[in-house]
This record gives sequence, C-alpha cells and structure tokens, in this order.
Amino acid sequence: MRKRILSVVLAGALSASIVATGVVTASATKNPDDTYTPTPGVTAKTYSFAMPGAWESDYWTKNEKCAGIYWWTGSDTPGSVFTHDWPGYKVKTVDEEGVKNLYSTPVPADANQIIFSNHIDGGMPNTEGFTWERFYAACQIKDTPAQYYSFMESDYYTKALWKYVWDKAADAVEMDHVNWSDDETQMTKDEAAEVAAIYEALQAAVEDDEFELDIPEFGKYAKNFYVEMENGDGIAQNFDNMVFVANLDKNTIRKSYTIVPEGKDTYDGDWFFYYGKGEYGTWPTKELLMENTGITFDDKGNPVLPEKSDLVIDEYGSVNQLKEVTLTDEKTGESRKVKVNLMVYGNFTGKYYEDKTAPEHPSVPTQPTTVAPTASPDATSATGATKGSSSNSSTNSANGSVATGDFSFAAVIFVVVVGALGVFYFSRKKYNK
Repeated sequence: MRKRILSVVLAGALSASIVATGVVTASATKNPDDTYTPTPGVTAKTYSFAMPGAWESDYWTKNEKCAGIYWWTGSDTPGSVFTHDWPGYKVKTVDEEGVKNLYSTPVPADANQIIFSNHIDGGMPNTEGFTWERFYAACQIKDTPAQYYSFMESDYYTKALWKYVWDKAADAVEMDHVNWSDDETQMTKDEAAEVAAIYEALQAAVEDDEFELDIPEFGKYAKNFYVEMENGDGIAQNFDNMVFVANLDKNTIRKSYTIVPEGKDTYDGDWFFYYGKGEYGTWPTKELLMENTGITFDDKGNPVLPEKSDLVIDEYGSVNQLKEVTLTDEKTGESRKVKVNLMVYGNFTGKYYEDKTAPEHPSVPTQPTTVAPTASPDATSATGATKGSSSNSSTNSANGSVATGDFSFAAVIFVVVVGALGVFYFSRKKYNK
C-alpha cells in the first residue's frame, strides 16, 4: 500500500547536534560498508544514478568516494537503521567499462520519494564540527518520485511517448487507437474519453486474466509500463533499471533559504532509459529515440539534430528541449522568465563527468522548501514531498520543481469524463499550483 506523505516544517532540527556515525539495530539492513540490502520479504527495484563530475570535490575524494541515497517512507528507511539518518545509505559504482560515475542500488518498491546525493552530510552553520568546505561539498538532487509517472507527469517526457504506449495498450486489448490531436500540451476531452474506454478494458483484462502489458520493442524496458490499478492513474511508468541524471543547467538548480540563511542548492533532473556506455534518453531504446525525435549521430557518435528542430544541444553535448519557465525571488516576490534545458538525450561520461566545476548558482532563488521530519541537522536533509492528491508526485518547492507556475508541458492533462463510461479521472495532480 502506497503511503501518503504529510510534509511538515522541520522543527527543532537547527539546534540538534551533529551525530557523525550510525548504529546498527537488531533489524538493520545496513551492510558493513553502509550500503543497502533489502530485508527479507521486501520487494525492491533497482535504481541508478549518474553523478556529475562537479560533485567530486577534494573533500568528497578524501572522505566519501561514493553516492548516497535517502528515503523517509516505505520499508527499510535509513532512519530505522541509522541513529543519524542523513545522508542515508552509501551507493557504490557500477562495474561497466569506460563508465566511472554510474551508481546503482536496490530501493524498496514502496518508497515514495528518494534523494540521491554524494553522501556528504553538509552540517549546519554554527554547530559543532561545522566547516564551510564540507557544507559546499555536499550535493544532492531534489526529492524525486520513486514509484511511477502517469500520463505526462514529468516535464521531460513529451506526449509522443505516452501516445505510443497507449496505442500499444489498445492493441493488447484489441481496441481502436485513440484519435490523438495535434495538441502536444494536454489531453483533450475527446482523447480522455477514448483513453478511459481503453483503461476500462485493461482493468478487466488485469483482473480476469492476470494481464501484463508487454512492449517487446522497448527491449529491457518492455515491462516498465503497466496498468496502474490502485489509484486509477491509467497506464503508469515505473523506474526499474532506469538512471537518474542531474540537470546541470543553472536555472534548474533550486536554491533554498528555508533551513539555512546562506542557502543550499538542490539539483533538478529526471529518470531516463539507459542505453549503456553512458548514453541515456527519453525513449526506451536508442533506435526508438532516433525514430521518434529525428536525432541522428555522426561518425564520432555526436548527436545531429533534424532540420527545423526545436531541440538544442548544450555545452555538455546533450540534446535538450528548451522551455520557458517563471522563477520567483522568495525574498522580493519579483518574478522573471528564463529558458531552461530539459534533457532528451545525453551521455554522462564525457564533459558531464570530466568537468569538475559546479554550475554557477541560479541568480533567482525559487520558492521556500517544505521539509519532512528528520533527526538530522543537515541542510541537505531538508526535503519535502507532499502535494496534490498523490504522494508520488514531485513537489513544487525549492527542493521540488523549478517552476513557480508554468513549468509544465501539460497545463490541463487530467480530465474528468462523465458519460456512458461513468466517471474516469487521473487522480494525481502534477503540481500544487
């Protein structure tokens, strides 16, 4: 059963003392090297993380040389086996030739939100043992969904992928494809009605025949899309064997001043399908990515964009969708529009890893952070996760989405359809506007 997260303000954490080490309890799942192994009976998925080279500071090299992962709901939470729960479990590198910055770990399937970090407890200013070197060396992503996405719930995934999946689902239950419109920003009312009919047939197939959605051309991700039954979210996409890649665009970095006046950065990014050798993208295979985006590759493996494309290639060689968003200064209330890069394809073994210089801080901070309860006094553990009608959606906060209003590709994608089919709705809202 997926649990709902009630985000609350972290009270009393600022005065807590720093506890340097954890203590293993009788039910501990922490290994001797501080990595994680699921408790017997706990269902887990495998999640990977591509650490940016900029996170590998001198402090990290001398003290950590690993990634970290933290979750605060679900089975085997770090707090249940650590006296000092942040920064959670250590994550070791994957043994893959030519790849030095890929980390992988099992994670309980009932964990709602996770945070990847470089496993540095940054500490709090004016507390015992605090150093600015350690504080600024501590890096983390925003709290991010760890169970599934539903239709266009992530800004990084366009409507094209979801149309493809729903059409394959229609084939599986021998129904006509949805008459998709040219509107790439939302699901129209007519589309929602047709999707509702397909979903009803999918539900019946699952209940009667133990039906499992299988898309062979997705390769190792053939079963990452499934019929979500518990929350009525239609078809969902899980993240098993996917990789989270942090976005290095400075305008996607959230600077939160809620916990520490000096401010603490958290990185945006998303889950991507991993092709091997550091390559990743928003389609389950590289071949499908090329077919559906028009991207090709030269004889050196560099991406080449199709003519008249709205895609761009950034300084790291990644292909991005350019999107205009609004950033609001939490101190002055002033807002301005900026353009951010939302990754479509990339390789995290090149400059992404070789460049050890951190992106400059965003010039305009985003909204205040809402945080979950924790015993840690570390600013980087101030991470909240609640919003909308679902515990799995990402938060619109300094540790959540960079957007403060119009970041979503899908302004209206959740449509209530009332008619012969009854009432069908996608229950999980994308952002708390």
